[in-house]
Amino acid sequence: MAEQLSKLRPDRDLQCYYLQPSAAAALSATSPTGFTISGCWRQQFDWAVLEWNRDNVFEHPLLRNLPDGDLSGIHLSYQETRTQCIPMDSNLWPTVDWPYLRVWSDAGGVETLYQVPLSKYATANGGVYSPPTVQFELQGTVTPDDYIELAWLDQHFNYKMTAGDSLASALTALATIITANQATGFVTAAASGNEMALTYLGMPGTNGNRVGVYGTVYGGCTESWAPAWAMFNGGTSPTCWQVGVDFGSLVDINGTPVPTSNVRKLRWTWAADLQAGTFQRTEFSLVVSNWTVTGTNAAYAVAGPGSLRVEDDSTAVTYQGSWSSARGNFSGGSIHWTTIPGNSVTYLYTALASHSLYLGSRYADNAAQVTVQIDGQARPPIQLQLTYYQNQQRISAGEDVLVRLPLGQMAGQVQHMVTITHSGSPGTYFYFDFLELAVPTSNIPVCASVPKTSLATDWDTLHSIALAPERTAWLIQALGFHGRVNHYTGALCFYELCQFGFTCASATITFNGASEFGKTTTVTISGTVIDHLNLIGDTPESVAKCFELLINAGSTGVWAQADRAVLTVTSRLLGAAGNALTIAVVTNSTQFTAQTSGAALAGGNDGKWLTDLAAMPPLNRACRDWSLSFFQALANYGLSVTASFSMELGNGDDSTGTGIAQRYPDGAAVWVNTPALQTNFGPASTAYWQQVYLTMADVMASAGVVPYLQFGEVQWWYFANAAGMTFYDAYATSSFQTQYGRPMAVIANQSADPSGYPNECAFLPTLIGQFTKSIMDAVRQVQPGTLFEVLYPPDVNNTPLNQLINYPTSYWTPANLKCLKTENFTYTGNRNIDLAQQSIQLPMSLGFPVSQASHLVGIGDYTTPWQKERRLAIGAGVESVVLFALDQFCLIGYSLPLDRSPRSARYLGR
Repeated sequence: MAEQLSKLRPDRDLQCYYLQPSAAAALSATSPTGFTISGCWRQQFDWAVLEWNRDNVFEHPLLRNLPDGDLSGIHLSYQETRTQCIPMDSNLWPTVDWPYLRVWSDAGGVETLYQVPLSKYATANGGVYSPPTVQFELQGTVTPDDYIELAWLDQHFNYKMTAGDSLASALTALATIITANQATGFVTAAASGNEMALTYLGMPGTNGNRVGVYGTVYGGCTESWAPAWAMFNGGTSPTCWQVGVDFGSLVDINGTPVPTSNVRKLRWTWAADLQAGTFQRTEFSLVVSNWTVTGTNAAYAVAGPGSLRVEDDSTAVTYQGSWSSARGNFSGGSIHWTTIPGNSVTYLYTALASHSLYLGSRYADNAAQVTVQIDGQARPPIQLQLTYYQNQQRISAGEDVLVRLPLGQMAGQVQHMVTITHSGSPGTYFYFDFLELAVPTSNIPVCASVPKTSLATDWDTLHSIALAPERTAWLIQALGFHGRVNHYTGALCFYELCQFGFTCASATITFNGASEFGKTTTVTISGTVIDHLNLIGDTPESVAKCFELLINAGSTGVWAQADRAVLTVTSRLLGAAGNALTIAVVTNSTQFTAQTSGAALAGGNDGKWLTDLAAMPPLNRACRDWSLSFFQALANYGLSVTASFSMELGNGDDSTGTGIAQRYPDGAAVWVNTPALQTNFGPASTAYWQQVYLTMADVMASAGVVPYLQFGEVQWWYFANAAGMTFYDAYATSSFQTQYGRPMAVIANQSADPSGYPNECAFLPTLIGQFTKSIMDAVRQVQPGTLFEVLYPPDVNNTPLNQLINYPTSYWTPANLKCLKTENFTYTGNRNIDLAQQSIQLPMSLGFPVSQASHLVGIGDYTTPWQKERRLAIGAGVESVVLFALDQFCLIGYSLPLDRSPRSARYLGR
């Protein structure tokens, strides 16, 4: 039975995004009925979102659903359990949109963002509410006319001692007073001997755990409270929630009905749970089960047999006026644009069948308005600058996305003329990517199997990190690519991060003198007013503590800590942004004073996020969980996979003290254009990468597949700077000095004659070989069956020097490696098939049998002969051929089956 696509299906139709670079989040364990989002929070305002988008850009055109934003007949229900996220029932102020399902909906040609409070559509499904409690003991001896008092938030209750009181009777009396006023104080109290238990009823469940209580004594002060202050604790909330969303009857936070017949985007948001003080990195998860979509119009259509996509470079398309073009990840590999009003593009055609007509274009901040004329009839103008309204304010969406825009339903067997004209302001952009004549069908095609070829994946691209891993695996399999998958774990997102150089802004308030009973002390932080009515037993110390408790009870922007009479208020924002928070204090008293350290918080400094070399495991949770699911999904399709790392770390620490950077002779660290730091082969780098490879081997083993790891371009960087080559880190230079009794010579560039540097050319590849051997040994001690391959690029090693220094022949042998894989993006880009053929043959020339040889082909430019290069590799009999990469194959939309010649108009479907 042919597969069909449906709306809101987790493993086919949803994406995950997160706040970069501080957070890390990814989908995993997805199926038609559930998913997990997991990862790491690294600062207080981190968030992750689950997105549905009408304008899906991810699938190959054969598999990509036609745009359909009608959700009005759909009912969605699911259960969710959160860990280390702000709870569903939290009453915290939403600094990010975690309480809402956000709906971007178009009605009457105007897009509006609606915020739908999910808690109104949720009921508890697991766990129970229980209120928090706290205990105090009254100590000391009774002095008649003394006051004992307990206070929380804006509530306080006291009792005046009498001559006949004991500590126990006084507590009983105070408990009676508190309980009698629970309608306003939201606390009940029970005394037992010298102890009192308070139960907080003012906020449901765990919300009450943020409320603190402090005690005072006034008079002779022979009594005291133990502890002097404490937090309510032990409150619980439901751990699982049942959510039901009827898209036909949604209402937003303002009570406005939400139109859902033309929705562009949905976003669910989860955020880091509020921490009490300085934020500590923590892993999180959201587990969703029983995800059920029912109702009408849930099925998608795709462009079926008879559909036609007419690319921007088709000779059938006529341009009027001045246009520019560029190659890239656009449909067919190119796009045209104009910024001049009146310029137009026209297509005259006759289709065999009735069809839906779509314009392929681009939403962008500086995009134009266009007008469309079909068969002489003007259609409503289309605004390509994406804006929406929220609370009657027009907001730029800030999005740059390729889209398919419906132009109408067209008859077959009739000639049509379509003209699209720039009708916006001068300087605004009209991008023309394609016209698509789509004959809708509900069945996606079955692609022919290509058994020895696969598509590479790259976790730094959205086709991996944003998608469900099961969806990424499905894309490869559904397109017919059944060779060994090459998964590059990336250079930018897989590792843990730590803060370096960040400081949070803070300010102090120092209280002095005698608190005046009945006066109000006010602290104002960036316009937020926090009042405290001075109690009869208050002191400068207790007032400072009171404001600590008030601020920490729910402030999401700052946190506070009292040390005697000094209150320190600290921004939760990292870095200099916190310096913008103002602070002021008024005591309304001359005998009780307070002084701030300044008019604003200060001392916030911006730092940077660095790869945490000490984190165990070194792969962050998002990477581990996504990879596990990806490997399992591939295995379920019968596909094998290799996981790859290079020497690059996007957030690598290039300080000399850390000692992981490759360096030029002038001491400059080697940064490559990824952008990433090229790490070296010294002890610190080796120790880190050992743990990285070992962790991935463990993940693969947990997925039930044989660990197969790749050294992806584990090389000295290929190119010099003005000072020379890249070999001059402290470990390499000191090791060379020790071995040869002299400094390493400065090699000017990659074209230097290696005969002048025999010792250097013997020494440098040995460091690479020792590095890879140490990793293989460390991994195989734990996972003895692990396989390894090397990805080697002959094109950037095409000088005699680089050929010697970057290939350790005694280490990289058929006995030590399962496979030697070559790549040559430069040869491909230069259309040099002869050199590409030499690259394909290189493993065999080094003694590797064809069964231990593989080749990777770059496919980013549709004008290159990459298909011929692939055929040459297959003809050479290598074990597998990998096309780099999945995202480019889908975005460009290369024709299937492979080896079709490039065409400017391509039939879709089967």
